[in-house]
Amino acid sequence: MNSLSWLLLFLLASMWGGSFLLIRLSVESFGPVPLTTARSLIAACALMPLVIIQGKIGEFLRYWPHLLVLGLISVALPFSMISISTQYTTAGFASILNALTPIFSTLIAWLWLKDALTPSAMLGIAMGFLGVMVMVLDRETINASFSLLPILAGLCATFFYGLTGNYSLRYVKGISPLVVSTGCQIFASLLLLPVAVTQWPDEPIPPIGWIYAAILGIVCTGIAFMIYFHLLKTVGVARAVIVTYLVPVFAMIWGVLFLDETITLKMYAGAGLILTGIGLTTYRPGRAT
Repeated sequence: MNSLSWLLLFLLASMWGGSFLLIRLSVESFGPVPLTTARSLIAACALMPLVIIQGKIGEFLRYWPHLLVLGLISVALPFSMISISTQYTTAGFASILNALTPIFSTLIAWLWLKDALTPSAMLGIAMGFLGVMVMVLDRETINASFSLLPILAGLCATFFYGLTGNYSLRYVKGISPLVVSTGCQIFASLLLLPVAVTQWPDEPIPPIGWIYAAILGIVCTGIAFMIYFHLLKTVGVARAVIVTYLVPVFAMIWGVLFLDETITLKMYAGAGLILTGIGLTTYRPGRAT
């Protein structure tokens, strides 16, 4: 990869790492589904004018069924699940679970696209899930009566992210990243809106909550998704998933700096196993990264 691709990877990781922090700060004011809806709607409003200005409406209309599916599996479902997970644990903890994306991506590619599963990938998958088991035992960072809730929600989000990468490669590989990003946000907000209306909080949302939601929508969603789909298109899934190594690092740094979160030994151990598992899962002999 060239220097620009590496720069975009680090920028994307810092944005997505920051999203866990912002969700932690705003989910109590909104609730998981209303927050996801507000975030997606803000992102859609920021991106749609760019689609119009660049004359890409025709491309948007031509591929809308695939964009609808991606809106569901890459935004509506995983964003809501991450909001639920982050509501009951730390930003760093939730981001480590989210790092399992390449492992789910490899499993889905094996089951759906019939990609070969190498011995190192099988070992990596096992190590990744062993890391999850270690983190299940971490009661210090889980604040829920049903302690598996944030873990299961985080794993569901990761599964849908793994599905997103494979679906994108198969059906929207040649579409403009701007169109894909915009379509995902528009359809996600439309799909979630009926649920968000019924779950909208009775108390007025404070201005700072809307500021956090705006940053989530414009920076961590709209701009970040454009970078992500650009990387998928230019460097491929195998290299784009390198961002997964970096997101937990940024999320834990932001959590410690801005939320005074603690990084426990079980989080370190789980992260080490998961990231090692990702390395084994995504390793391709003879391929430079």
